[in-house]
Amino acid sequence: MFPGIIANWSFQFMNKPNEAIFFALVVCLGVGIGQAVCEAQDVVSDRVSITSHQGQLFGLTSGEGVARQVLRAGERVLVLEAKGVTGFVQTSTRLFGFSGKLRRWVPITLSTAERILKWTVTSRMVIVEGNQSTYGFQSDLGRWKREAWGAGESLQTSAIEDFIAVIVTDRRALGFSAFTGGFFPRDLPVDNQIYNIQINDNIAILHLSDFMLVFRAGLAIWAELP
Repeated sequence: MFPGIIANWSFQFMNKPNEAIFFALVVCLGVGIGQAVCEAQDVVSDRVSITSHQGQLFGLTSGEGVARQVLRAGERVLVLEAKGVTGFVQTSTRLFGFSGKLRRWVPITLSTAERILKWTVTSRMVIVEGNQSTYGFQSDLGRWKREAWGAGESLQTSAIEDFIAVIVTDRRALGFSAFTGGFFPRDLPVDNQIYNIQINDNIAILHLSDFMLVFRAGLAIWAELP
């Protein structure tokens, strides 16, 4: 009965915008089908905005409220970037990830000898590459993970998409998922060269001389293909 009534009234109100708005409100205040219509019309934004002012960081989402983070005395903001539901700030002493889902700032302290070489912000995570470690921020979980380089280990390249990342050194391939665990290492053979890294939102494929390595974001494990 309700669908027929709604269709009939909708036709009558096509040229009467004010009455149409009133009609929509009446339907949304009802139960059953009215509730479904209201929920379907909700527009959900997954964007966040971040800024700094007078020694504080501010994170804003589409909902109400503001997440504040007070910086230390003398701490300077060097990088500020946001995408999707994720925000990133690098200061002179720390890295900050902002989780739009949790509306929370999460810091991790840098060692005095760490030098940040590169950072990548996606809608769901942050990957930061340094001369001593690599760092990953999982936005939905609101946590940082850190993987230190071994003695003499050097960063070579990386490939990063929304939910998955692969960081390659001269010894290992590190897989990182936005949703599962932290960094997942895989030793690389000395006599095999990586010719190509193929990656999409959920799967990364490393093409080596004799075989391929596959890393899946959902499983967060490495598999070898001949």
